[in-house]
Amino acid sequence: MKTDGYWADHESLTRRNFLRVAGGALATLSLPILGSLESKAKQHSINVGGIFSLTGPNAPVGKTIRDGAQLAVEKINDKGGIGGEVKLNLVVEDGETSQTGASKAARRLANRDDISFVFGPLIGTHGMATQSILGAAGIPQVFFGTVPGFTERHEEYPLSIRYGTQVKLEMAPVLKYAVEQRKDEKLYLLAPNNQQGESFEKVVRHQLKRVPAGELVGVETYTPFSGDFSTLVTKAVNSSADGVIVGTGIPAALISVAREYDRRGIDPKEFGYYTGQTPNGSVDFERQVAEKGIGDGVIYAWHYENKDYGREFERSQPPAQATEMESAFVDEFGHPPDSPPSASWGWGSVYIVKQAIEGLVEEGSKEAVLSLDRSEELPEETMKYLLPPTGSDSSGPPVKTPYGNYGFLSCGQFDIRLGVATFEDNERYLVKDRGYGEELIGKLCS
Repeated sequence: MKTDGYWADHESLTRRNFLRVAGGALATLSLPILGSLESKAKQHSINVGGIFSLTGPNAPVGKTIRDGAQLAVEKINDKGGIGGEVKLNLVVEDGETSQTGASKAARRLANRDDISFVFGPLIGTHGMATQSILGAAGIPQVFFGTVPGFTERHEEYPLSIRYGTQVKLEMAPVLKYAVEQRKDEKLYLLAPNNQQGESFEKVVRHQLKRVPAGELVGVETYTPFSGDFSTLVTKAVNSSADGVIVGTGIPAALISVAREYDRRGIDPKEFGYYTGQTPNGSVDFERQVAEKGIGDGVIYAWHYENKDYGREFERSQPPAQATEMESAFVDEFGHPPDSPPSASWGWGSVYIVKQAIEGLVEEGSKEAVLSLDRSEELPEETMKYLLPPTGSDSSGPPVKTPYGNYGFLSCGQFDIRLGVATFEDNERYLVKDRGYGEELIGKLCS
């Protein structure tokens, strides 16, 4: 597979011109040849890879992401494939909830030499490790995690995009709500001693400077996947803090902190508990915290909703893709996904690729698009379709996802906005609409 030649050799050839030329060339072919191409196109298929944590601490989330992706592939294929002709085949690899496991999975996919796109992984440091492997192989990657470094390296790896949030997006609505609504002005950060934790601390410090009266009064780090937060919570409670920020997306840590609150009899409404979006997407957090009644009052950034979520504000219906996805799960399995937000990473990434390829067809012709090499040219053209010109402040063509209809920015970041949610009476409850805290975010592309 090519590593860089296609884009480098075709800088002066725009996507639209390429498709126009290719379409015109096809129009001059004799009917027998054209018929042969059409017959070949009907047999066309695309292999897409998935790096999902099927074992290890994050397995419940990883399996749900896999199920969402697999079901999306099945639904698209049942309708004839992309554009009614291109069938999809999902090749799943276990990222083992580890950086090493994710790297091995990425190498296995890269070594196949027949993978057009890769979805995942979820955890930030795992994404950074796989980005270089897949980038060197010239395979487009749709990543889910929050670590800013992934999109900061987009110039080096232009085929990688993030379908998800970054720490700036997660923390802005939560910090504003903590200080202005809850009046928890002094906050204490608990973060893993890795790149993700460093990102959280940097973003929290920067954004709190933009919130009048907001202050970070302490920071403590811990080993990732730690299960004992008794000492750290003690330090936070004994400080001048009004609440804690848990700077991670790992469910195990979020669950452990919630349990420590419960063990000590701490009410999250009295001594704040703030975090990112994971409580809205973790099966384990739902079962071990929310359903046990110890999550009420926990504040987190939400990126997914369905019609059953209570809310303090008036809002139109949830995104159509969310409803479609949950209905598909009910039809297939007899129940909705254990974690619809997690399933949305898998489902949404598949549909993003589908919509992008169909967008290419609309700009050119089906024959021109389907004649592109499926493991090199078509994936690269698909990524270029999704992204606006480098340096542009606008986003690319909007795509429909369960998180809402948004486009990608020039650095590959999905241009999504989050709101604020909590748990009330063991149920998810939305308290601030999407875009709350917008003024704290700043540029998503550095």
